Amino acid sequence: MLFKSVFAAAALAATSIHASPVQELDARTDSLTPEQCSKVVKIVDLLKVHKATSFCSSFLSVKPATSTVQITSTVTATATITSGTASTSIVFKPGNPPAKVRRDAHVDAALEPRDATPTIPPYIKNYEPSSISSACSCLITATPTPIATTTTSTTQTITTSKTVAPPVVTSTVYPCVTPITTRIPTVPFGIFNITTTFGENTSNERYFTDTPEGATIEGCCNLCYFGTANCLLAIYYGYQGCVVIRPAVPVGTGVGVSDVCPVGQFAGLVYERNTAPTFRSQGDIAGPCGQVYNNL
Repeated sequence: MLFKSVFAAAALAATSIHASPVQELDARTDSLTPEQCSKVVKIVDLLKVHKATSFCSSFLSVKPATSTVQITSTVTATATITSGTASTSIVFKPGNPPAKVRRDAHVDAALEPRDATPTIPPYIKNYEPSSISSACSCLITATPTPIATTTTSTTQTITTSKTVAPPVVTSTVYPCVTPITTRIPTVPFGIFNITTTFGENTSNERYFTDTPEGATIEGCCNLCYFGTANCLLAIYYGYQGCVVIRPAVPVGTGVGVSDVCPVGQFAGLVYERNTAPTFRSQGDIAGPCGQVYNNL
């Protein structure tokens, strides 16, 4: 019978028989009698002194009683609907793009949870597990079991919606890398219809090969993008230097104002791929104040 099994386990505490907490699990389902508890009273007293209720609960795999609290709340959520075509903002930066750092991926394997018997405290380590199990049963029976409160929430959502334009996409471009590959139709090279966009209202400035700006195509590119205001186009000739074309009367949109674009982007300035560079040049360099770049 179940009663006899528990009694026998407690009575044989001083023998060489070793019972595991799992074997005692069935025995503790019925409360031990005062007589049974008196046989392990020394262990019970030690457990009480050390406030070992938590240890005993773990040792016997006792789960606390629970109560559930139901909470219902109402929230209002706004669904954002994106409509339209995203615009692109181009940020030009000098030099070469930063080198990509290669990182080796290391995935730490998660440790699987394992059931383990709790460590026996030093003050009762000389007692048999069966006696400790019986003493814990007596302690837990005499100690009110705490009630664990579980709160469950039910949320009622009222949804509204609003329509917004898509966010601006920012693109970072390094037009004047070192070295620049010449006579290609992509950045920094490009072309636009000067007559259609600006008529004859442009001015030219020449920087000869004995100047830093005219000595190399990289110097010419940096002058147009980062060293002068309102550069529409820079044409580099290896034999005579850099020619910078600027509007005589710059009229901007006020969007994208910077040191090199003090009136912002030029309305209607669209750069296209330049498949036919200016005669004897190494390339036509597009400026930084365009509204659209189809050559990137």
